[in-house]
Amino acid sequence: MSSPASPPPAPEAPPPAADTATRPRRDTRGTTARIRAAARRLFLEKGYEGTSMDAVAAAAPVSKRTLYQHFPGKADLFGAVIDEAWSHFTRAPLIPSEATGDPRAVLRAYVARLTEHWARPDVIPLLRLVIAEAPRFPELSKAYFAAGKEPAVKGLAAYLAALVAEGRLPAGRDPQLMAAQFLGAIKEPLFWPRVLGVPVAFDATEAVERAIDGVLGQAWAS
Repeated sequence: MSSPASPPPAPEAPPPAADTATRPRRDTRGTTARIRAAARRLFLEKGYEGTSMDAVAAAAPVSKRTLYQHFPGKADLFGAVIDEAWSHFTRAPLIPSEATGDPRAVLRAYVARLTEHWARPDVIPLLRLVIAEAPRFPELSKAYFAAGKEPAVKGLAAYLAALVAEGRLPAGRDPQLMAAQFLGAIKEPLFWPRVLGVPVAFDATEAVERAIDGVLGQAWAS
């Protein structure tokens, strides 16, 4: 009589996390940055679904225990990669919080920083990845929105709200809507062609100036 078949092995669980609640750890060896760099490379090469935590640990290289101590799961790791990609744009003050200076000059400087952000080598590839895989992994678009798009729009809306409060823009205008419309007027002619891999058909300076005219109105027209 044959013995009963053995049950299939249980799925591999992450190694138990070390108790660091009372012992803050300093990343003196740059481990976090090394893990993030390996993950970014693998996400862009293999996609989110095709990248495993085991592969990231091997590419870093770090032990699986170390990897999970820094990032409890793949979604956390992807969020850190997105946060780093946006950090060059969002970490420094994006725009004045008060209605000081020439609004046209302020908005030009904002757009200049935004276009520098677009030109970074990982920004557009990561957005393409999010667009492709977010239907299966909605946490990707949430991470992208929270790390960059939301603070970028909020900062711009706060500045426009200050202009309204100071009477430098007409009362009753919705700052959030103004910010969204301004960014749309910039990104439609200048950003989305890059994402799609087609030539930009518009003069950048002209597009920016007309977008600024749209949000500031005739009182600030050039």
